[in-house]
Amino acid sequence: MRYIKNFLYNLTDIVLAVIIVTLAAGIIYWRMNIILAYPDKLASEQAVYQQEETAEEAAESGEEAAEGSQTEQAVDNASEEPAG
Repeated sequence: MRYIKNFLYNLTDIVLAVIIVTLAAGIIYWRMNIILAYPDKLASEQAVYQQEETAEEAAESGEEAAEGSQTEQAVDNASEEPAG
């Protein structure tokens, strides 16, 4: 009886150790995937930021060009008017 009892205690200790090691390895694997994916995520966010910045600059230069053409039209109109 004592032999069976000792065997079961030893077996449960081994099973518990295997469960703990497996759980720890799973958590480490899960977190390592997140940590290793971070540079790609950061690079994609940087690319989106740069695209937005470029689009804003293009919109601003478009507005400046429109303002410049309006000024040129005003100058042309003023020069076309007969002097009174």
